[in-house]
Order: sequence, then structure tokens, then C-alpha cells
Amino acid sequence: MRGRLGILEARRAEFDRRRQAAGGSLPRSDWWRFEYVSNPYLLGCPDDRLDLRFHDVMTNLTELGHNSLIGLPPIDEPNEFMRKFTHLLEEYGVRGGLPVWKEIPRQEVDYFADGGPIAALMFKDYVPPAGPILVKYGRREFLEPMLREGVIRISPAGYYGDASHSDAVRDDEVSRTFCIPTWRERLDGRTCTEIQGHRVEYREDDVVLPLVVPDYHLYSLCDQIYYRMPTDFEADAAVVIRDPIRFKQRMISAFLALHPDSETLEGPVIYYDPYLDYTKFKVPEMAKHFGYAYQREVRIVFRPRSRPTRPLEPVFVRIGSMEDYADLLWA
Repeated sequence: MRGRLGILEARRAEFDRRRQAAGGSLPRSDWWRFEYVSNPYLLGCPDDRLDLRFHDVMTNLTELGHNSLIGLPPIDEPNEFMRKFTHLLEEYGVRGGLPVWKEIPRQEVDYFADGGPIAALMFKDYVPPAGPILVKYGRREFLEPMLREGVIRISPAGYYGDASHSDAVRDDEVSRTFCIPTWRERLDGRTCTEIQGHRVEYREDDVVLPLVVPDYHLYSLCDQIYYRMPTDFEADAAVVIRDPIRFKQRMISAFLALHPDSETLEGPVIYYDPYLDYTKFKVPEMAKHFGYAYQREVRIVFRPRSRPTRPLEPVFVRIGSMEDYADLLWA
């Protein structure tokens, strides 16, 4: 690790020399490189965690377009994933090269296994509304009763941690993990630190801190039609909701009628970086690891006002027919 740090420090000096010679400016990609070598927060990150981070970044730098071709998503400011990718290039540059993609323990999704993305059939000839929408992907057998009768299952957040789910669905929704770099301390020979009066040993790793919250009920949707989502979610249908406000109001009212002791939260998910975003969110239930950012999730959360004394169970609500403000599409 000390040798790798020496290489990064030499690169920092070179970028700084070029920056000063150019009057304080650098091309954007070089600025991102300079940013990383000035603060190599991944220097002490274990190889397996670094490889998973690389996979998460690459997942968010590719998109399945409406032409059924894999390409780059629209690049908008502040280009956070290109920035993360550039930081990873610097770190992998002093570790001997990029990882072998197929050796990273992440589920691979084949969008063309059956001749093409299922979304191409599902959304063929469909013209989305011009205004805001919400989209629920799933199996037709469940989404049809949702559209016709307004029958909706709202699961506990803990349900999504089940190992049987696909990678796109599976997530630990009751904890948010932060990683605190320790490479400086380890180079000084230290192997532990004290956090809020507790001794924390890190040895050959960074400090990994989980923020755990009590279980809550969660309903997830997407903010638009995205062609990769049906395959990722193993879905053969989607409900496109043309009046998101009416839908959310009806769902919240129906749930609170059954569980009036719940607090409601709703809106776009905040995606955070465990190594960089220690203060990006204040409400853990509305935040997720940046690896899922490509899903552009909108969620409705029902949080018990008091800690549950028993495991939460799925709740079925009835909000009435949605046929006058939603469309059911299937392949």
C-alpha cells in the first residue's frame, strides 16, 4: 500500500504542476484524476469491495435504449459516474489493471436471451403520456388485479433482502452502510480506532459502519419507462400510471386506514456513495446505495411511529380501479 501511495503522490505532483502551468485549470478528466490522487479514498479498500464498486459504476454507465441497443445514458451534470469511473481507473492503475468482469460476483443479465429485450414487445407502439408518470414492473398475474380492482401488496422492507430475489430486486433495505478510509492509520501501524466510545478494529480493511433502522413497509416504482427494467425485474408486464398524485393519495389513504399509527414518506430515492456521501441524506428509508441509481426509483414508505414488537407482514390495500388513469402493458 505504501508503494501504491508513492505512485499516486508522484501523479498528484505532476497534475499540480500542469494545473499551475495552465493558470489553475485542467481538462475535466484530468481534474477528476487530480482530485483522486490528492485524496485516494479507495487506497485501502479490499480488492473484492473495489471490484463490486467497479461493477456498480459500469452498470450505471450503460443503458438499454428504446432502440433495444446497449449504449451510454444521457450525460448530465455533474457526471458523477464518469467521475467515479475515473477515480477507479487511477486506483486500478496502481493495482495492476482492471478486474476480470466475469469474475466479479454479480448476477449477469442477458437482455437478448430470447431474441431481444422483453421491453421491446411490452412497449411496442405505446406512446407514453407527456406529463409525469410512474411505472410499476412485475408479473401480469399480479398487475392485472392491481389495474382492474386496485389490489396492491405492500411488503416490509426486510422482504427485499431475501437471497432468492434477483440482484436488481435484492437489497438490504433496513441498513445503510458507510465506509471510512483507514489507509493513513494503517500506514502508521494502527489497527483500531474509537467511535462514540466503542473500540472498532479494522486491521486490513476500512471501517465499515452499518446504519440500521427498524423495519417498515415499502412500495417501489420507477419514474419513467426504462427498457432494461422488465428484464432486470424478471417482469412480463408494467402498469404505467398517468396520474401519480391520485395514485399516491389513494394508496396512502388506504394504508393509513388500516395502520393509522404509521408515518408516510414518498418521493424520489436519494442514491448515496458509502465512501463519499456521509451527509447526503437525512432519512435512511429514502436512500439507497448508488449501485441502484440506474433504476430511478420513486418510493412510498410507511414507517411505524413506534418500534414494531413483532415481524412486519405484507399489507394488502384496495384503492379502487385504476383503469381511468393507468395502462397495463404486457409481452
